[in-house]
This record gives sequence, structure tokens and C-alpha cells, in this order.
Amino acid sequence: MPASGVLFDALGSPAELLTVADVYRTHADFVWRVVQRLGVPAAEAEDVVHEVFMVVQRRLGEFDGRGAITSWLYAIGRGVAANYRRGHARAARRIDHLDPPLPPRSPEEDAAHREAAGVIETFLGQLDGETREIFELADIEGMNCPEVARALELDLNRVLARLKTARRRFNAFVAQRSATTRTP
Repeated sequence: MPASGVLFDALGSPAELLTVADVYRTHADFVWRVVQRLGVPAAEAEDVVHEVFMVVQRRLGEFDGRGAITSWLYAIGRGVAANYRRGHARAARRIDHLDPPLPPRSPEEDAAHREAAGVIETFLGQLDGETREIFELADIEGMNCPEVARALELDLNRVLARLKTARRRFNAFVAQRSATTRTP
């Protein structure tokens, strides 16, 4: 147990006598128990204890030795544990607002998805650069025509005409592909 009161006055400030390593060696178990009693799960306690001792390292010079070091460590541990709980609660609230993940695709669905992506890429490869960009932004990314026109710095009528042409060509491409896959 560290010296207190009159002994510290004779020897100098407590910070001159104590090192973070000394405090850690002597009181880490105490801090561990404290943070767990303050609501930090055992799986997270090690990180929180380390955070407490990071604070101790920064503030050891402020410890004046008038009270027990365990009281000082408890106050720091209480603050760090409260920060942990608040951060954990914020993270949980963010997670609650997320949509649940989609179930994984089956191997058959994955293969069909890759095949469809390949077909689309083949079609897109047949378009000139500007028409491809317009088609991708409108029909793949879901932008409306005024947004596409602004994004590409094009006249709206040009976007509408190019998109109409691209859609007509896509429908013909799909019809031709369907006809060739049905014929034995």
C-alpha cells in the first residue's frame, strides 16, 4: 500500500515516487474487478483496463496522495467504463437501424448472377461510350434522366434520345439471346 499524507510530504510528490508500471503491477486486478462491476463485460475488460492505465499515465502527476490511490483509480475506472458503455450503446443503436443482411445466395443463384452480369457486360460492350454511360446511370444505377444529364453535363433531350435507343437495342439483344438459347 503506498504511503500517504505526512510521508509523502517528507519524500516529495506521489508522482515522483510512483511509476505507471508500479501502479499497474499493484492495482491492475483491482481495476479489472471495478470495470466489470461497472458493467464492462469480461471479454472487453482487458481493453477498458488498458484505457484506464492510459489515463493514469497521462494524469499520474496530478495524483497528490491525499487519498488512497485505489479511490483515484476507481474514479478513473468509473469514467472510462461510462465512456465504454455510452460508446457501446451508440454502436448498438446504429446496428438496430441497419437492415438485416440478405441470406447468402446458393451456388446456383451465384452462377446465374455471374452469367447475367456477363450478358449485361457483353451488351454494354456493344455501346459507344456516351450511350453506355447514360444506360448504366439510368437503368443500372437508377438515376433519373435530369440527374444523368447533370452528371454527364449533357443536354436532357440528348440523354432521353440515347437512353431510348439503348433500351431498344437492349430489348433486341435480349430477344435475340432468348431465341438462340431456345433453339436446339
